[in-house]
Amino acid sequence: MGELHVRIEQFLKTRSPELLREILNHHGKYGFSLACHKAGISRGKGKRMIGIYNDDGAIRQIAARVGYSRSKPFI
Repeated sequence: MGELHVRIEQFLKTRSPELLREILNHHGKYGFSLACHKAGISRGKGKRMIGIYNDDGAIRQIAARVGYSRSKPFI
Protein backbone atom coordinates (compact mmCIF):
# COMPACT_ATOMS: atom_id res chain seq x y z
CA MET A 1 0.00 0.00 0.00
CA GLY A 2 1.28 3.48 -0.84
CA GLU A 3 2.26 6.16 1.61
CA LEU A 4 -0.89 8.19 0.89
CA HIS A 5 -3.16 5.24 1.59
CA VAL A 6 -1.37 4.50 4.87
CA ARG A 7 -1.81 8.11 5.99
CA ILE A 8 -5.48 8.07 4.98
CA GLU A 9 -6.05 4.87 6.97
CA GLN A 10 -4.41 6.53 9.99
CA PHE A 11 -6.59 9.61 9.53
CA LEU A 12 -9.73 7.46 9.39
CA LYS A 13 -8.80 5.91 12.73
CA THR A 14 -7.73 9.08 14.55
CA ARG A 15 -9.48 11.98 12.78
CA SER A 16 -6.41 14.03 13.68
CA PRO A 17 -6.27 17.55 12.16
CA GLU A 18 -2.46 17.36 12.23
CA LEU A 19 -2.53 14.23 10.10
CA LEU A 20 -4.97 15.83 7.65
CA ARG A 21 -2.65 18.86 7.37
CA GLU A 22 0.26 16.48 6.73
CA ILE A 23 -1.70 14.78 3.95
CA LEU A 24 -2.39 18.17 2.35
CA ASN A 25 1.24 19.26 2.62
CA HIS A 26 2.72 16.03 1.24
CA HIS A 27 0.08 14.92 -1.26
CA GLY A 28 -1.61 18.15 -2.29
CA LYS A 29 -5.25 18.80 -3.03
CA TYR A 30 -5.78 15.32 -4.47
CA GLY A 31 -4.66 13.58 -1.28
CA PHE A 32 -6.64 16.01 0.87
CA SER A 33 -9.81 15.50 -1.16
CA LEU A 34 -9.37 11.74 -1.12
CA ALA A 35 -8.88 11.70 2.66
CA CYS A 36 -11.99 13.83 3.19
CA HIS A 37 -14.03 11.65 0.84
CA LYS A 38 -12.93 8.43 2.56
CA ALA A 39 -13.75 9.96 5.96
CA GLY A 40 -17.19 11.02 4.76
CA ILE A 41 -16.65 14.72 5.39
CA SER A 42 -16.79 17.66 3.01
CA ARG A 43 -13.60 19.40 1.95
CA GLY A 44 -14.92 22.53 3.67
CA LYS A 45 -15.22 20.67 6.95
CA GLY A 46 -11.70 19.29 6.43
CA LYS A 47 -10.40 22.80 5.83
CA ARG A 48 -12.15 24.02 8.97
CA MET A 49 -10.53 21.15 10.90
CA ILE A 50 -7.07 22.37 9.96
CA GLY A 51 -7.94 26.08 10.15
CA ILE A 52 -7.57 27.15 6.53
CA TYR A 53 -11.20 27.72 5.54
CA ASN A 54 -12.03 31.26 4.49
CA ASP A 55 -15.74 31.93 4.20
CA ASP A 56 -15.59 35.47 2.79
CA GLY A 57 -16.95 34.26 -0.55
CA ALA A 58 -19.93 32.57 1.07
CA ILE A 59 -20.66 35.69 3.13
CA ARG A 60 -20.55 37.87 -0.01
CA GLN A 61 -22.97 35.53 -1.81
CA ILE A 62 -25.47 35.69 1.04
CA ALA A 63 -25.11 39.46 1.32
CA ALA A 64 -25.68 39.87 -2.42
CA ARG A 65 -28.88 37.79 -2.23
CA VAL A 66 -30.36 40.12 0.34
CA GLY A 67 -29.26 43.23 -1.56
CA TYR A 68 -26.29 44.26 0.56
CA SER A 69 -23.05 45.15 -1.17
CA ARG A 70 -19.85 46.40 0.32
CA SER A 71 -16.60 47.41 -1.33
CA LYS A 72 -14.46 46.74 1.74
CA PRO A 73 -13.69 43.16 2.81
CA PHE A 74 -15.73 41.66 5.60
CA ILE A 75 -13.94 41.48 8.92
